[in-house]
Amino acid sequence: MKKRYWLGIALAVYFLSGFFVIPANQKGVVRRFGRVHPTLRSSGLNFDLPWPFTRVDRVNFNEVRTLTLGEIEADPNFLVVAPSARPSTFLTGDKNLLLLTITVHYRVSEEHVVNWLYGSDSVVRRLQLVVESATTDLVSRCGVDFVHTQGLAELNNHLLRDVRQTVEKLRLGCSVEQVSIDRAEPPSRAKAEFLDVSNARADMARSIHEARAYAEQKLAESQADARKILDDAEQVRHRQSSAARGSADRFETLVAQIHRDAQASGRSYDEAKRLVMERMTNETLRQVLGKASKKYVLNAGTPFDLMFPAAKGNP
Repeated sequence: MKKRYWLGIALAVYFLSGFFVIPANQKGVVRRFGRVHPTLRSSGLNFDLPWPFTRVDRVNFNEVRTLTLGEIEADPNFLVVAPSARPSTFLTGDKNLLLLTITVHYRVSEEHVVNWLYGSDSVVRRLQLVVESATTDLVSRCGVDFVHTQGLAELNNHLLRDVRQTVEKLRLGCSVEQVSIDRAEPPSRAKAEFLDVSNARADMARSIHEARAYAEQKLAESQADARKILDDAEQVRHRQSSAARGSADRFETLVAQIHRDAQASGRSYDEAKRLVMERMTNETLRQVLGKASKKYVLNAGTPFDLMFPAAKGNP
């Protein structure tokens, strides 16, 4: 009787061991009799067959995991090789060596979690090999200047694209969020030469910037001078145009006045024009002679040459 009692208690405890808890930020993958159950268990208290019939793997699908490749040498004297350094060395397309530090951010894929958990012995190692292979392929087709400074951002974009395609093709069970080459440095023996090249490139950039600033300044000054010349020319044009328009208006008024005088007096147009021209000539002579310092009285019945002393250069 006692044996049955203790056996019942043992069986109850054994079946109670089938209860398991999934944390709030995780989901459970259940393997029953070695076969993966297609439905993921949500967070909280769950029950299934006790061990060894059922095994549960808890996975956080929201966690962004980080994989770092390569350790750049960190020594106070960059001309001395650090014996403990273990950098990732890559060969560029122009036969130069570069030490790269690569950071990979990824998540476990909920859709392919079976491949992540049971697809291989070390999925992280396979992911590392994929990143190294993609980096080697890209760097080998680029020059050292492109990888080191000029095209690092573009290289990161191509690297992310290639790694994502390879991971999806191999079904590693993860989704790659970001792949970036954080640092690219030459070996210690070549750092001094790279430093000289960097300084020369900085001097070139500064010279170009100064030249562009000087060109922009001169362009602004020339544009200002051009605008001033245009404004002055526009003022002269407007003034001369206004004067010409005034003269034309006065001429048209004079012609109209001659027509009216001819009609009012019964004279012909030519006769009226001759009288008007004589009047205008007399008025002009009166204005001119009124300003002359010497006056001459002439006999209107005899021909004379109207020549003023001032016209000959006399005072």
